[in-house]
Amino acid sequence: MKARYQVKTVVFLCIFREIEGCHQVLLQLRQNTGYMDGKYDFAVSGHVESGESMLQAIIRETKEEADLIINPEKCIFLTFVDDTYERYHKGFFGVREYEGVPKVMEPDKCAGYIWADLNNLPKNIIPYLPKVLRNISLKIPYDDEKFSLQQHITNCSY
Repeated sequence: MKARYQVKTVVFLCIFREIEGCHQVLLQLRQNTGYMDGKYDFAVSGHVESGESMLQAIIRETKEEADLIINPEKCIFLTFVDDTYERYHKGFFGVREYEGVPKVMEPDKCAGYIWADLNNLPKNIIPYLPKVLRNISLKIPYDDEKFSLQQHITNCSY
């Protein structure tokens, strides 16, 4: 029997706000995780557990990591990255409304939060995040690093 391709599913929450015309996203500084430590990542991320949907996972992770409550009806799906290099399916969700104040609940993994201007992201950000944010702003729903989706969408006639 042929072995099937196996991937893990990870979800990310992009928490956005606008202050005096400045569009911002909440980022966390990763530490002690073994992956991209010392770099900024979206404020909330985590693995989808068995029997859990991506939306259920992001709601759970948001409470666990940032002590925020998000209404599933206010949480929107933004984009999906099919990362065959790292063998992950990455689902990105976004919110502008939530209950609570972002609080570091896992200080062993997160050195703190910053609100970053979308037009002036920190230099020590995880390298693929600017592309994800670009895809979100262009409303590109799917990204596959081995295929130019932008060109496909442009040439597609549905």
